[in-house]
Amino acid sequence: MERIKKAAEILAKEGEYETVKLMLLDVLAEEKNIIALHNLADLLKERDDYEEALYYAKQAVAMEPKTYYPYALVGELTMRLGDLDSAQRWLEQAYTLFESPVVANNLACIYKHQQKFNEAATYFIQSYQTEDYALMRAVECFVLAGDTDSVYKWIDVIKQDQERFIGEVELGELYASLGNYQEASEWYAKGYQHYAHTAYWISNYLWALHQLGHEKQIRDIRAAFLGTLTTELMKLPEDAEEYEMTSEEMEEEELRLRADMERVRNAHLQASISNDDELYIASRCFTFFCPMHDQRFGEQEICE
Repeated sequence: MERIKKAAEILAKEGEYETVKLMLLDVLAEEKNIIALHNLADLLKERDDYEEALYYAKQAVAMEPKTYYPYALVGELTMRLGDLDSAQRWLEQAYTLFESPVVANNLACIYKHQQKFNEAATYFIQSYQTEDYALMRAVECFVLAGDTDSVYKWIDVIKQDQERFIGEVELGELYASLGNYQEASEWYAKGYQHYAHTAYWISNYLWALHQLGHEKQIRDIRAAFLGTLTTELMKLPEDAEEYEMTSEEMEEEELRLRADMERVRNAHLQASISNDDELYIASRCFTFFCPMHDQRFGEQEICE
């Protein structure tokens, strides 16, 4: 066990990935150990080696650990690999052992994908201790569920502690999704001053302004955005050389810029505010004995 603790310490303080991997593999060559299997899986996850990580993580849960870490990790990995049904089972098992905000967020994402909007909203609310955008996603689910009272209740909570949860643009998104375009445009205008201008939210801002008939403002914002992207397109060959981009990367960037320009040009043609359906998978360090993050859940396994 001392070698496992030492490996966790080296990883946290020195970031020596290969050294730590070899240390854990040496332990496993001598005996099958839940904590070594799990820590190796968590290490591989951090390097985006999800399939290999799942290989070791499943061995850890097969030994029926008493703590939530291993089940939460398998749930996260199966989500990242697209197996949401399996992920749901593992995450629900993890949540019965410990009501982790990270696990709650990931369950909420799955329930939203299943269109269980009220259930998803409940779990997003449970996760906002650590997940800053959780309340926004809860409100989005209440909108989809048609629960207007809950929508405004939680928007008020967000506005009272805005910097803790979300910012002006996100509030603009929420009000636009409710059809309150005047309020939406006011929040968008505040965010416009200091948010990075992306095609996603700028197009939604323009769509909200279109509902209000503010055509001059639309033209000004659109012209500024398109001007910026036109400049980026002109500088692309120079940037590609500076950052040593491959021809494929340069082509992808050009396509992205042109798609963003087209999206903003046609923002007024949207049927409604566009929603981002991406799975926002929450993660954390699940490494037992990590001096920076471990909540000492591993003690239960040691005492077995």
